[in-house]
Amino acid sequence: MKSFSLKLLAVAAASACGTAAMAGSLAVTPSKYAVEAITNSSAVTLPAAVLTIGVDRTTAQDFTVVIKPKAGSTFSAASCTTAIPVVAGTGAATVSVKRASTAECAYEVDVTTAFVNNAANLTFTGLVLASHGLASVGATESISVGVWDLGETARIDNSADLTNTVGQTYQGVTMTATQDTGTVTNVDDTRGPLFGFVAANGDTVDAAEANFALNINGSLLTNAGVQFTNAALTNVTFTVAGDFDGVSVNFAGQSAVTVNGAAMTVTTAGTGASATASFTATSAQLNATGATDGNVSLKTLGTKSLGTSRTYGISASVNPALAGVPDMAVTGNASWWVWGANAMELRSAFFNNDTTNGNITRFFFQNTGADASYTATCYSDDAAKTVTYGTAKTGTLRTGQTTITAADVCTFSAGQRGAITFTINGPAANVKGVYQQAINGVTAGYLALERPYAGKTY
Repeated sequence: MKSFSLKLLAVAAASACGTAAMAGSLAVTPSKYAVEAITNSSAVTLPAAVLTIGVDRTTAQDFTVVIKPKAGSTFSAASCTTAIPVVAGTGAATVSVKRASTAECAYEVDVTTAFVNNAANLTFTGLVLASHGLASVGATESISVGVWDLGETARIDNSADLTNTVGQTYQGVTMTATQDTGTVTNVDDTRGPLFGFVAANGDTVDAAEANFALNINGSLLTNAGVQFTNAALTNVTFTVAGDFDGVSVNFAGQSAVTVNGAAMTVTTAGTGASATASFTATSAQLNATGATDGNVSLKTLGTKSLGTSRTYGISASVNPALAGVPDMAVTGNASWWVWGANAMELRSAFFNNDTTNGNITRFFFQNTGADASYTATCYSDDAAKTVTYGTAKTGTLRTGQTTITAADVCTFSAGQRGAITFTINGPAANVKGVYQQAINGVTAGYLALERPYAGKTY
């Protein structure tokens, strides 16, 4: 009896598992979605999944295939019927829906012509995820497929479910904002030192410009499974951040911004280095896919120094067309447009030009390079006080040491206290300066002149 029982068990095992090694496989090419065009409740149709049966199955040796979504996601139960598989390869079968729910799709496969291991496959097309987690960049969705005997008491192929990624999410809109360091303010500008630009790299003496591009990835899909294009967007708002002091913020006739050749309406806000200029391009003003070029041109007012260094950043925010998708931030470049100068500045927040009672107040400069011209700008400590310039407002810092008496640079309508900036037509590495004040010509104190250039000082 014991021998007979063992034989029965062996026959049963052969009937359930077939005669070949377990080596089934699942093949899926994942769909790639744009995060700007999908929500977690957007119904998405999954790509075709091809299940290769890794065991022999004789005629009438029927079996069950169970497909499940990733934990936390759900199927559209109705799509289980749509996805009844097509049988191909060596073998034939009649397939019917065994169970259909949001948690799984189960199919009965009634074998009508014997399956040969790894030569017969079932292709499931049209499964729909009703809910999922694809609404964030980097998210993935998967399905798991198990092959069981007809009673679903034992697996007949692989020892565990086959799991494949069926969907991935990427950022569909990106920005190219390569750093532009070609803008140089000109110390020799005819209107004043650093009042304009060096004409080079696309800049003119009056206006400097920088370019950027917005990119739409047409290789991605929307929730509807169609190509991601500009039609999936309502608009894109760009923001340029930086110091607009000394340049025109009239973008209707002097400074200008264009996107794809169309003039933009610009709104400015804030002051100093945290000021912003914002403009919005509609989806119709963008190319359907690929790059859409943009340009920002800033015109000098020609009335004041533009300084030796400033930096503009650029970023964007996408307003998707699909309801339920929030605005999406697009990273640009915080150091997109970096200005330099063919000069440097040395500043002192304090100096005194009092020459009474034997007081000595003067500036000392060391120049290790070639002779360099300079221009001084004085600031009074009260707006009601006026500045009168003397013969040392402009001059030359010769190679070696140069001494300049403070009162020869400027005086004030009242008092002797103020601040000063020297704009020097020479490399920053060559020139160093200090301010000296000797009370009654005896006790001397010194203040190093600071260089507000690239975040460094002396």
